Amino acid sequence: MGGIQLRMGIFSLFLAIMLPLIGAMTGILYRQNMKLAEDTAVEAMDKATEGVVAGVQGMLEPITRTVELSTTFGKAQRESLRRPEAWAPLLATLRQQKSLYSLYYGFAREGEFLQMIRLPPDLKAFGPRKAKPPESARYVVRTIDGSSGQTTDSFVYFGESGDIVKVERNLALDYDPRQRPWYQSAQGNDELANSGVYVFSGTGKPGLTLSQRVTTDDKELIGVFGADISMTALADLLGHQKVGAHSVVFIVDDSGRLIGYPDSSRNFTEENGTWNIASAKDFSDPVVAGAVRHFADGGDKRFDLTIGDTKYLISLSSLPPSFNTHWLIGVAVDEEDFAGPIRRASLRILLIGAVIVFLAGIGVVVGSRLLTRPISKIIAETNLIRELSLDEPVRIDTSVRELNQLAIALDSMKSALRSFGVYVPKELVRQIVASGSDTTLGGVRQPTTILFSDLAGFTKASEGLAPEEVLARLSDYFDVMAEAIHDHHGTIDKYIGDAIMALWNAPSADPDHQIHACDAMLACSKAGKALNVDFAKRGLPPFTTRLGLHTGTVVVGNVGSRKRMQYTALGSAVNLASRVEGINKKFGTELLVTGAVEEAVRGRFLFRPFGPVIASGTSIPIPLFELLGRAELDDPLVLARVEAWQTAFDAYRAGRWTEAVEGFQCFLGQWPDDGAAELFLAQCQSFVVAPPPEDFDGALHFDSK
Repeated sequence: MGGIQLRMGIFSLFLAIMLPLIGAMTGILYRQNMKLAEDTAVEAMDKATEGVVAGVQGMLEPITRTVELSTTFGKAQRESLRRPEAWAPLLATLRQQKSLYSLYYGFAREGEFLQMIRLPPDLKAFGPRKAKPPESARYVVRTIDGSSGQTTDSFVYFGESGDIVKVERNLALDYDPRQRPWYQSAQGNDELANSGVYVFSGTGKPGLTLSQRVTTDDKELIGVFGADISMTALADLLGHQKVGAHSVVFIVDDSGRLIGYPDSSRNFTEENGTWNIASAKDFSDPVVAGAVRHFADGGDKRFDLTIGDTKYLISLSSLPPSFNTHWLIGVAVDEEDFAGPIRRASLRILLIGAVIVFLAGIGVVVGSRLLTRPISKIIAETNLIRELSLDEPVRIDTSVRELNQLAIALDSMKSALRSFGVYVPKELVRQIVASGSDTTLGGVRQPTTILFSDLAGFTKASEGLAPEEVLARLSDYFDVMAEAIHDHHGTIDKYIGDAIMALWNAPSADPDHQIHACDAMLACSKAGKALNVDFAKRGLPPFTTRLGLHTGTVVVGNVGSRKRMQYTALGSAVNLASRVEGINKKFGTELLVTGAVEEAVRGRFLFRPFGPVIASGTSIPIPLFELLGRAELDDPLVLARVEAWQTAFDAYRAGRWTEAVEGFQCFLGQWPDDGAAELFLAQCQSFVVAPPPEDFDGALHFDSK
């Protein structure tokens, strides 16, 4: 039978609900988290940009104030700036502001110069002789002065504590501050000038200068004050702006040069003693170069950039106008730094969901067994009912209320069918249940073997007994008879007083119905004798059962009304079987079968022939036989009886009446109570006196039942 098992159906339904649900939830969470990751990345890049702006601002603003204050200080001091006692404020400022490389004045009159320098720790050559500075030197005061009549370039080295550790002078001067970019950009107005990145003459390393002119009240140019900032400080600032594990923050100036990069050794390179600033478009970092090229080609300031298999989120921002520069701040973030954890978390969610579904699936399977196991038992019980195995009550233990109610209803059905089966042939009930169709009136013609039984002298044997005792004895009798019939595939059609009508090959097909019917007759005879033994022990008279068996075509089906019908067999073969049972009284026998039965089972059973008989109410002679046992019967008395009978009966069938009389007399000499032998003896004796007509067919005529 097709269909889906309930347990598999429940499990499949569970999967059909849970898998799309978990998939949808994971998908929604993934999309939301990816959007959150993107927003977080953008926010982090904005914060990094703000951090760079704030860092540059924090680096430049104090220096701007220093320039402004130093310009005012220079205006007030003028010529006094050349004296050593004026150096202290500049040296103190240099010590306080770590991002400063140097502070200096360039004078307009003769190109004189005063500079306070912080020595870089990795500086290998410095001063007029390009020698390595003293190990203990931390600061240098450089002066270019011609007040003595001869211009000298002096370098005074100071230690951390302010003590002089070395002095150098150079008479061959090749440096004029008035020719430097920082001086020229500031001398034309009072605004703070930003030189942009260039190479410092003292260290040969890149940096930038904030400068402002120093004038008298009449706007006469005294000189220019400048403050140098090393690009190393800018690289340190960018290196601390970490957005992700694989992020990079950089700065590009208005000339397209990469002036800010976390590793300054890559964007500032020295070649043949000359420092070069890398072009951002051609930089060795493909992320920086790709971002700058994209922007230079007219792209947006916020975009995605794919390098190889890696996707980067790019954000470019201009430095605010207040810095008086056109620098571009770039932030590049590896998307995996933000989306990777989300993807891994989503994968973990999927794995956890799969584990949950798996465990829940096991729970569903186990739980469904609690439901399907009693259902399977109920199905087994219904199959037993279909087979009319109704003896055992329905026992189904379940905590499911509906199944428990179903089991109770099924037990009630089983009990009702058990009661119903007492009144209706079980095979008929089994056929009705198996067919699953409504029962209708009507029948079909088919070969059927019909048995009728009757109790000899039942009325006389029951005289003097109470009705209850008669009913009890009759019930005991019917029990053993019914069991014998059922054990040999027979169906009891009805009980008629003390008589039984049974069928074979109806309602269930039975290809060996004649054989089974003969076996049932022998079993009924044996069971009746055993019952009589029990009756004798109880002081009750015995029952003598007479059975008649015939096989032929009859109509079997339902007769009656639509509201009350009965399954039975109709036809002349039924009537003949009933009359055969009655002829037992004439022959003094118990088991009679017709010639049709004997022919169907010939060779399997042992019979005593009686020849053709015309029963009361019929005109057609039928052969009759007494059933004695199975063909393999080896009882010598029965075999001797059959042989003696056959000798006498053969003489009768041959019309040798005198020989037949002698034969039957001899038979009665051995079996004096045999009614059939007495009947045939009387018939033969009458034929000796008055022979029958020549057309005599040998049939016995019975005018009464």
